Amino acid sequence: MSINTVPKVLYQNKISEILDEMRDNYGRLTRKGFIYGLITIDQDAKIIAIDSMFDRKLNYWDLSSIGAALYGVSRQGQDFFETDYLERASIIYNNLQLFVKSIGQVTIHKKEGREILVVLLADKEVNVGVIILQMNRFGKMIKKEIENSGSIRKTLKMTEKELKEHIKRLKKEIFSDKIGLIS
Repeated sequence: MSINTVPKVLYQNKISEILDEMRDNYGRLTRKGFIYGLITIDQDAKIIAIDSMFDRKLNYWDLSSIGAALYGVSRQGQDFFETDYLERASIIYNNLQLFVKSIGQVTIHKKEGREILVVLLADKEVNVGVIILQMNRFGKMIKKEIENSGSIRKTLKMTEKELKEHIKRLKKEIFSDKIGLIS
């Protein structure tokens, strides 16, 4: 997948810039491990932003779904273990680790809120402790940007049907007249 197959709205926004800064700061602090991608999503896997250096060979839609599913499973564990709040979850596959952290809830409509998550896919050499510190620091900035962005809040309010139409429009933007071949 190349940069022109990713909707610009996902990698050219203020949240993407914050994810880039988080990634750069991690690299400067540790110089250890490789980050394949950082994504900001909501609890239902709606992608808000990806970092601009996201590995284009990866399917960011699938990664967001897996991240949201991991968070959902973790929330079930929260109920099982009778804890107040789950902050993060991770899975390790061979040399890859998938890490999901909640950066808090954003109110999008009166009392309705959405949990905002940062998903990290990295090799096993990445220091998760340092990444957690980075997510705590930059998570506040991401949350503030989401709260101040009308377009992102509008996307988070979408129903499943509206979201499918939105994705269809994004595909059309990317693939133009070839949209009939892709579903």
